[in-house]
This record gives sequence, structure tokens and C-alpha cells, in this order.
Amino acid sequence: MNQPQGCVAIKTVKMIDESAGRVGGYLITWGEPQARDMQGEYFTPETDVGLDWYERRPVLYHHGLDGTLKAAVIGVIDRLAPDEIGLWAEAQLDLHKRYVRAVQRLVDQGVLSWSSGSLPHLVEVETGGRIKRWPIVEGSLTPTPAEPRHTDVRTLKSAYKALGLDMSRLGLGAAGATNSDSAREKGRSMTEEIKAPLKRLPLADEREALKMGRIEVGSEFDTLDAMDLLHGYMLLRSAKSFRGVSERFSNALAAKVNRAKLKAIKADELAYSAQTGFGDEWVPDLWSQQIWHKARQDNTILPLFQSVEMPSNPFELPIEGTDPTVYFVPETQDEAHLALDSGNPIPDSKIGSGKVTLNAKKLALRVGFSSELVEDAVIPVLNIYREQAVRAIADAIDNVLLNGDTTTAATGNINSDAAAPAAPAKYLALNGLRHLPLVDRTANAVNMNGAPTLAKMRETRFKMSGKYAARPSDLAWLVDSGTYAALLNISEFLTMDKAGPLATAQTGQIGYVDGIPVFVSAEMSLTEADGKVGGGTNSKGQAVCVYRPGWYVGYRRKIAVSVDYLSYYDSYQLTATVRLAFVRFDTEVASCLYNITV
Repeated sequence: MNQPQGCVAIKTVKMIDESAGRVGGYLITWGEPQARDMQGEYFTPETDVGLDWYERRPVLYHHGLDGTLKAAVIGVIDRLAPDEIGLWAEAQLDLHKRYVRAVQRLVDQGVLSWSSGSLPHLVEVETGGRIKRWPIVEGSLTPTPAEPRHTDVRTLKSAYKALGLDMSRLGLGAAGATNSDSAREKGRSMTEEIKAPLKRLPLADEREALKMGRIEVGSEFDTLDAMDLLHGYMLLRSAKSFRGVSERFSNALAAKVNRAKLKAIKADELAYSAQTGFGDEWVPDLWSQQIWHKARQDNTILPLFQSVEMPSNPFELPIEGTDPTVYFVPETQDEAHLALDSGNPIPDSKIGSGKVTLNAKKLALRVGFSSELVEDAVIPVLNIYREQAVRAIADAIDNVLLNGDTTTAATGNINSDAAAPAAPAKYLALNGLRHLPLVDRTANAVNMNGAPTLAKMRETRFKMSGKYAARPSDLAWLVDSGTYAALLNISEFLTMDKAGPLATAQTGQIGYVDGIPVFVSAEMSLTEADGKVGGGTNSKGQAVCVYRPGWYVGYRRKIAVSVDYLSYYDSYQLTATVRLAFVRFDTEVASCLYNITV
């Protein structure tokens, strides 16, 4: 393991006395082997943090790495007190300093955290990840704590000199400087790394930039985001001749991963531009988490339902059963009534229990492309391939949740009426929302046989159990684009521009009916008159009313993407997979209005 340098986990800073500029929070929190920080390490109450070294320590902004504040001391930590949670710190900000008021506003907004700083030669970490020694030499207020950064020695010297503190205990003499220089030579700080690809500005522009307190940085990777570069790394890693990425690529990826606040950054993994295994430990995790997060944000159907991570497959999910019985009982008046057999105790009853079983099914896609394409156009195709892979797998999830039907008979299913469905069709993975009213409980399906009306929509809604139908905030209407156009002719359909206080728009939401949000999904196609998609004329609309708490999405594997090089074809294969399940609590949590004229 590479030794950590700089800052480790922390808590949000809070104002203690705004007028006096007092702030407080946990500078360090205790951990354990099962609760490590993102560098795989943890503090314990036995960690030597050097409490007796100094009565006070400097407060910096972002470890002195901010381009504007730089090494400015913005306050003094004057209290460090360990307790059962961690190391509590209180500091006095210097309100006379130019930028401290701005920092104070960030504290008020809750966007800054404590981050403890130490020096490489002072830190000692055991093999299992327990931090044995971490003398605190400064505390920083930072918007991005626990980054793999060094506490800069020059910044620290300047801060200690400003406070008149003795630096002899820090070992920054000739020997100490040599050790520090050696550490920087082995793993340069993020600031030094990013300075490498600076482009020289014309003198006049440079003077103007310096007046504004900034320097312009440019590279060929500016138009790509963190995920594009992660994808690019996966492609490059697959090449036979891969020996690591360039320094410019490394710097760009480091900066953009940091700026995007992606988790799972490993200590010092971004500090060595020539590492052969650069990024191997965390690229797949970042990729999977980011795509799943994007699917949750962009999809229409998936975000409507509660999700649960499946520790096994299949997985039994406990659900609520029958409620206990409530009784009327008389007032207790006599001592004799205190006995359970007196005839006057509160009758007992039971709380029912139940469970549903989640069975995860796999959806997958594969794309092949030539080695020549990677060699000649790796940068231009990155975002195109990534976006297409993300969109395709996310759309497939919505399609299956909405249209899924596992029926494979020659008579067909709701997606292939009167004909056997194609073997690899994605909708065969599981039974979805439309399947319930059209197949499992046909009493929940209402034939519109004309243009949509509010009366028919209400009839459809109340085909569900009253305890579900009477809760508009827990319901949702899902419609196709043709039905959406038809709904615009209903005066009672409240579009988003007229929703007023109700207008908390979610992805795909187009309005309200009786206070129930209406969502349009591109994955809901037009159907035949029986509500099923067939080989004939599919020209009818459909609207599904769903009780959202009655359904659960379980995922055994979040979206995972890999890129592999096939030497015998001299080509690359990009695959994306996801394993998920979809389950309902009973057969009354969805209804459908079909055969809508659009």
C-alpha cells in the first residue's frame, strides 16, 4: 500500500459563534477494519495524533493548494478534544483577513469540512490499514476532504512562521528536507502534476490572468469529462503494447475525477504518471457506479420505485403483513382488573408478516470495433460510445420494467400478440407493470374504446384496491406519447406550466390528473385494440396507473462495463451488463386503460 499523505476523512464544519468567527467539527473520526476511509485506512483512539506537540495549530484553506488563498493562514485551532466519536476541533477564524468572510459563508452553507494535514515522514500506517501515527500539523477547511494530497512543506513553513510556532519537532531541517524532497520526487503533489501541461500565455494575457488570480490551462482532453477519460483508459489498457498512460492523460484524468467528486479514489494512485497499473483498482467501480447513477437520474420508470441491493440471488424481501387489531376497552377501575385473567385486559392480536422473492435476471449488450479505430480515433469516439452504451442499457431497464412478459408460448405475449416472441428479446427477462392488468388480473384493465376521459381514468384508478387508489401521492400514470397528446384535450389534465405548487417535475413528468403525476415513456409503444403489441396495426394508446410503494427493484449487479481486446480478431469488444429483479407486493398495485384513440 502506498503511504497516505495529507488528509483523511472528516465531518462538516459548523459555526459555533458567527459574530466571533468560531467554527467547530470533528477533525478526525474513529474507524475500524469494517469502516475504513476511501484509502483503505482508519483512525482509532490509540492513533498518535501529537496532541501534546502544540497548543495551537494553523488553519488553512484546502491545505494551501487553492490558487487564490494559497498559503494564507485563515485561523488557529485552539482546542482539540478526543471523545467516543473522534477528535473534536474548534478554531478561531481571523476575520480581518481578506478572504475569511467568504470562507465563513461557505461554512454557513455547510459545504466545507475539516481535513487533517500531516507530513510524509511523520506518518506510520500498519499493514492492516490502521493509522498508528498521524501527528496533526495543520487543519484545513476544504470542500473536498480526504483527497490523496500532500501537505505542502513550503506552505507549512510559511504558516508556522506566521504564527511564531517552533518547527523543530517537525523534522524539517536538512535531513527532513531531504526526505520531503525524496517523497515529492517519488510522488509529486497534485498541484505540481497539473502544472506540467500548462500552456504559456502571451505576455499581455498573462498579466491580465494574474490580475484575476488565475492561470489558464489547456490540453487536448479539455472537451472530455471524467467518464470519457475512464473509458479511454479501459481501451488503452486493453492494447497489447500498453505500458501505462501519458503524463498529460494522467493529469487530465486526475483533475476531472477529482472535480466530479467520484468516490473510490485510491491513495497516490494518481500521483505516478508512469504506473503500469494506473487506475486498475478503481476504474471499473467508478464506471459502474456512475452509469447506474445516471440511469437513476435520466430514466422515467426506474426512479419511480424503491430499490434494494440483493445480497444473494434469489433474495427474500420481508414486507408488511396484516395489521394488529385495535379494540375498544373500558377504563381500568379496580385492582382486580390488573390481572390478565380478570376479563378486562386489552385483547392481544398479532402483526402479520410476509415476504416476496426477488430473482435477478441479466440484461446485456456487446459492441465490437476495430483496433484501427482505437488507434486512429480513440479520443473522438470516447464520448459517443460511452453515451450510446449508457443510454442503451438504461433504456432497456425501463423497457423491461414496463413491458416485461416471460411468456414464451406460441400464442405470444403482450409484446408479441398471437406469435411466439423472439428468443433473445429483452422483455422476456421478467414480468413488468403492463403484465399485471393485461394478464395476471384482467379485472384491473379498462377498455377506453375512444378518446381518453377523466371518468374512465378514475374508473381505471379505482380498479386497484381502495387503500392504494385513494393515495394520489403514491400513484403515477405512465403513458405513451400518443396518449399524452390526447390528454392535452382534457381540461382536467394539468400541464406542468399550470401545476403551481405541484410542479416538482421529475424526469419525464408532463402533468397531473387528480393530483397524480403523469409520465410519458418512450418505451411504451402503441398497441392493438386489446392492449397488446401485435403484428397488425398498432395505433392505440395506453395508460398504466401504478401504486409505486407496491413494487421493488432489486439489483444483484449494477450496470457494469468492460472493454476487452481480442488479439485473434485484432478488435475490441465493449460489453455492458446489469442483473436486476422486479417484484410486486400483490396483484392490485397496477391497473390499465387501453384501446385509447390517439
